[in-house]
Amino acid sequence: MSRCPVAWMIWSPSQGGRSRRHRRSALRRLLFVLLLACWPLSSVLAQETLREEWGAEVARSPLAEPIHVASEERRYSISGSVHARINEPFDGLATVLGSVAAWCDILFLHPNVQACLHDDGEAPAAMQLYVGRLESPLAAAERLELRLRVTAVGENYLAIRLEGSRGPYGTREFLLHLQAIPDEAGHSLMYLRYSLAFGAPARLALRAYFALGGRQRVGFSVEAIGADGEPRFVGGVRGMIERNVMRFYLGLVVHLETLAVPEPERLDARLAGYFAATDRYPRQLRELDEASYLALKHRQHAAQQALRPR
Repeated sequence: MSRCPVAWMIWSPSQGGRSRRHRRSALRRLLFVLLLACWPLSSVLAQETLREEWGAEVARSPLAEPIHVASEERRYSISGSVHARINEPFDGLATVLGSVAAWCDILFLHPNVQACLHDDGEAPAAMQLYVGRLESPLAAAERLELRLRVTAVGENYLAIRLEGSRGPYGTREFLLHLQAIPDEAGHSLMYLRYSLAFGAPARLALRAYFALGGRQRVGFSVEAIGADGEPRFVGGVRGMIERNVMRFYLGLVVHLETLAVPEPERLDARLAGYFAATDRYPRQLRELDEASYLALKHRQHAAQQALRPR
C-alpha cells in the first residue's frame, strides 16, 4: 500500500449485495434515510434503527476489537468502510471532529500523508493534503484539495464529509464520510466510509503495484477459511482500501484519546499511539518499525511547518 503513490487513497460496504442479508441491510439504510428526512420528528426511531444495524455489524466482526471492516470494488470506483464502537461519549464529538485542523492532524498520521495545511476561514473549510511515497521528499508529493462539510449535527446524530473532486493519477470524487450516534455507557457507534473513483492512469498504476510489491498485501475481510483452518483475507484493491480506511479510523481514535495531553507533548503521544494501534494488525498495516515511523513523521512534520505562512 504505502509504497504505491495511489494505493493509500482507495474504499465501501461489503461485497455480495445480492444476498438476503445485504438486501435487508439495504432496506434498513433506505428506512434510515427516509427517517432522517423527518428529523427530529423521527429522530428516536432513526437512532434506534441505526444503532441496531451498526451494532449488528460490529457484533459480527472477526477482529478482537469492536471493529468491522468491509469493502466493495466496482468497475471505476472502490470503497471501504468501518463500523465501530468507540470508548468516547457522543457529547463533544461534533466540536472536535467539526474542525478542519483536527482532520489535518488525523490524516497526517498516515505514513503516506507527508503534510496537511488547512484554512478555517473559507466556507466550507478547506485543507490541502500532500501525498507521496514513504521515501519521497515533500517536493515530489501530490496535492489533494479537500473540503470539510458538517452535514448534520444534533443531540443524537453527527455526519461529516471530507470531499475532493480531483486528485492525482486520474482519481476523482474523494469522499471520507463519518457518521456517529451515542451508544450506552458513554460509548459511541461510528461508521466511517472512504470512497473514490478512478480513471485509466490510476488503473495502470494499481495494476503495476499489484503485479510487484503489493501482491502479498491483504485487507481485513475474510474471504474463506483455508484447509489449515487459517483465514484467507481479501487482497487487491479491496485489501488496499480496507487498509486505508482502517488507518484513518485508528488515527481518528488516537486523536480523540490524546486530546487531554498537553500541547507540547501531543504530537509524540499521537505518533506513538498511532503506531501502537496500527501494529495490532501487523499483517495488514505494518510498514515500518516504530523508530523508523517516528523518525519519518518528525521529518515530515518539520517540512509541514516550513510550508505554513509566516
